[in-house]
Amino acid sequence: MIAPCYHPGMAQVLVRNLDDAVVARLKRIAERENMSLEQKFRDMATREVHLAEERFEAVAARVREQLRGATLDSTALIREDRDR
Repeated sequence: MIAPCYHPGMAQVLVRNLDDAVVARLKRIAERENMSLEQKFRDMATREVHLAEERFEAVAARVREQLRGATLDSTALIREDRDR
């Protein structure tokens, strides 16, 4: 479980137009996990942010690996651009 972090002045979000069946299902899930629906949403949002950060880091690592050892001497490109 992701540890919640509470700080004064934290933002609030109002989610509209959620399907009643989705809300009912989330309530049941939250109850089984002994937490409020609000806490369940906080945990889900926090987990999504962490997953997005992990995906970004994975892509960045792949790009760094692909570029490892590559060199680019921009001098020729700058000269070519100036000669136009």
